[in-house]
Amino acid sequence: MITYLPQGQLSIRSGVNLQTIKAYEQRTRNINHAQGDILNRLANALDCAIEDLLEDDPASRA
Repeated sequence: MITYLPQGQLSIRSGVNLQTIKAYEQRTRNINHAQGDILNRLANALDCAIEDLLEDDPASRA
């Protein structure tokens, strides 16, 4: 289950830069290419699995 947090709170809880979080949410940066450490910190802050954060890859469905 993902815990929903405002971006600022997520940044504080995870230690991930606010601009980085905004870029992932606005999809100007691909979260699938994020470093494992960042994914782990976000998943821990949101109380979810890393897989829950990743975008589906349309190419992998073919």
